[in-house]
Amino acid sequence: MSLSHGHSTFLILLVLLSGTAHAQPTPSPAASTGGEAPLTLEEVLDSVREQHPGMAVALQGVATAEAELLSAEGGFDLSLKAKGAYVPFSYYPREQLDAVLEQPLALGGTRLFAGYRLGQGKFPLYYGNYETLSAGEVRTGVEVPLWRNSAIDKRRADLAKARLRLDIAGFALAGEQLELQREAAYNYWEWVAAGRQLAIANAQYSLAVTRHDQLARRAAQGDIPQIEHTENERVLLERQADLVAARRKLEQTALKLSIYLRDRDGNPLVVSAARLPGGLPMPDAAFASELDSWVDKALRQRPELRDLELQRDMVQIDTAMARNQMAPVVDLGVAVAKDLGSGPDSLRPTEVQATLTIDLPFQARVGRGQVQAAAAKRAAVEAKTRLTRDKVITEVRDNLSALHAAYERVGLAKGAADVARRLAQAELARFEYGSTSLLIVNLREQAAADAELKEVKALVDYHRAVVDLLAATAALQPRPTPTPEEGRP
Repeated sequence: MSLSHGHSTFLILLVLLSGTAHAQPTPSPAASTGGEAPLTLEEVLDSVREQHPGMAVALQGVATAEAELLSAEGGFDLSLKAKGAYVPFSYYPREQLDAVLEQPLALGGTRLFAGYRLGQGKFPLYYGNYETLSAGEVRTGVEVPLWRNSAIDKRRADLAKARLRLDIAGFALAGEQLELQREAAYNYWEWVAAGRQLAIANAQYSLAVTRHDQLARRAAQGDIPQIEHTENERVLLERQADLVAARRKLEQTALKLSIYLRDRDGNPLVVSAARLPGGLPMPDAAFASELDSWVDKALRQRPELRDLELQRDMVQIDTAMARNQMAPVVDLGVAVAKDLGSGPDSLRPTEVQATLTIDLPFQARVGRGQVQAAAAKRAAVEAKTRLTRDKVITEVRDNLSALHAAYERVGLAKGAADVARRLAQAELARFEYGSTSLLIVNLREQAAADAELKEVKALVDYHRAVVDLLAATAALQPRPTPTPEEGRP
């Protein structure tokens, strides 16, 4: 079979999620004949997204990251600091109160402040600046870093990293969802295949049962040797055992599927055989996109690669902070103060004060060490990124190769099953004319059943290859990952 070229990703998703589209014409005996709709893969994937405990665990990671972001935003909270002193027994009895409101800003590391100070009583000369007029002193001002902490400081770095961690948690959630959906899709197709295998086993058993009474009458009439009836009895027992095994297989796959298919309360839901689709979907054609388009999609969308991009951004923040620590402190401050009330005239004028703070880190070993550590982290992230990219590309190549091979195998297996069925029918006709034995007929029928089972296996492998390719390109989960709330500072 050759691959056609012209299908889009939308058609690919449609083939995957349709569940019963292009189904085999032979319905399963276990399929619903009543009003229950067949279970689709889309329904299972929706259940994983909405009800699976694994998603709840991953969501807690997002909730934790949101809490850490809120904590980092607290670095810019308005704060009130106050201190009071009452000295009733001293050569200098006095009362003091000092309160200040501080508001850090993200703009250039600026800090705004406004305060109130009250100093009453007697003060020694060296504490004369504590004295105020009777109503106290009000003041306001601003401090601006001109060098260190100007481009970045701890508050802004913590906030930026918290936002990145929230994005990382979102991609971790997407990765967990992708893996769970891959497992769910695997189990769904195994369940559908088990239903088809049960139908094949049931058809073989029913054929032996119908033939058993006919052969008993013919043997009694002397048309055929008694050994032919005995041979059919042997086959009947074998096929009955196969039917029991196939029924057990269907029950087992339904139980495994229940881990991913859940009810509204989140409890595992063991799906009834009545909801089996009519058969495994037959592929019309293989996926048409070229390898490069699949690789590009995977490199754009895979959560682990997006995660590494964010980790690289976090390392850049660490690097900027380390270089910031090596820079000298040069802070400029401007404040205005005014005393109110009665008291000495020397305290009445408005006071304007400008300050300049300089701190030179001559050795700067703290900053240099942090720069080296950040460089090592960056090298590690870059190496891990290269390795992950190589793995993703190899995975996409392998999955696309598996898909092409599975597509060809489906055609070959279907052709082999058709030939085996025709041989079985022809052998049965020869037996009716006495030209062969029932042993040969049974061998032909068993060969036809084996060929049908191989066709089912080829179809399962094909649909698993579809799931693998879509998972490798992160196209299996249509819902977007959580993003930080808009409007945060």
